[in-house]
Amino acid sequence: MNSRERVAAAIRGGIPDRVPRGEICIDDDLVRSCLGVPGAGFEERLELARRLKLDIICLAPVFPEGGPEGGLPGAASALWPDLGRWAGESGLFVFVILDGPFGWGPRLMGYNNFLLEVARKSRDPVDLAGQVAGLNLELARRAAGCGAGGVLIADDIAYQRGLIISPAALRSQFLPALERQARGIKGLGLPVFFHSDGNLDAALDDIARAGFDGLQCLEPAAGMDIGEIKKRYGSLCLWGNLDPGVLMTPRGAGEIRESLRPILEAAAAGGVIFGTSSGLVGGMIPENVALAYSLLDQQNIW
Repeated sequence: MNSRERVAAAIRGGIPDRVPRGEICIDDDLVRSCLGVPGAGFEERLELARRLKLDIICLAPVFPEGGPEGGLPGAASALWPDLGRWAGESGLFVFVILDGPFGWGPRLMGYNNFLLEVARKSRDPVDLAGQVAGLNLELARRAAGCGAGGVLIADDIAYQRGLIISPAALRSQFLPALERQARGIKGLGLPVFFHSDGNLDAALDDIARAGFDGLQCLEPAAGMDIGEIKKRYGSLCLWGNLDPGVLMTPRGAGEIRESLRPILEAAAAGGVIFGTSSGLVGGMIPENVALAYSLLDQQNIW
């Protein structure tokens, strides 16, 4: 299998030739430190992806400064650095990352004011969620035209102990827009995943019912047990779950291997993509990163 076939099989819930690998982000400094090079452009990132045998690259649109005052930018203003090259030259499965209302809302309204308006059941957050859905559907359409293979809706709706708003508020004010995005993106022929840090237990039923193909992050420090979630939501492709802290302090091969065990055990049933819950970020030890990914090749679970 090639990378795109491998990822597609996992998204369908299948068991590919090996567990696919992907990270939601790869920090420029980590690229430089892992490769010992001064740059972190397309060629360097592709080289690191090849060394780690990654199957996925995630890209986010870049919007110019000074968009419409007080509102969302237009989809036409979005820039996609190197999207065409990743889609055309890398052989990797390309996901594009699109922010949800919990990303845009605090940016446009201020974090505390955004949550206050949610608590007041104001129309403003609901209207914003609808506008974000419209923006994301157009961005997804444009990205698909450039060769993107999937979409990741990134919306941090939780912290380590639970949702940052009530489940009822999530369902009434934001779920309809999420369902609209999931339905529209799948209508483009693209799989769609939902990302959030934190403990999502109170929202998992809603995320599954909204029509998402998968869930990315699964923060273990927030109590997200990949094995239990796989048992309860077998139709969701689960992506992530390695605690980034494992890669930030000196560890032996045995410790790192033990951290991989729950993910690989869940992957034995199919429908799992390996990765950290955070992406490869600054502060990680390059040797730990290389060791974790090399140990994946030694797991005889298939």
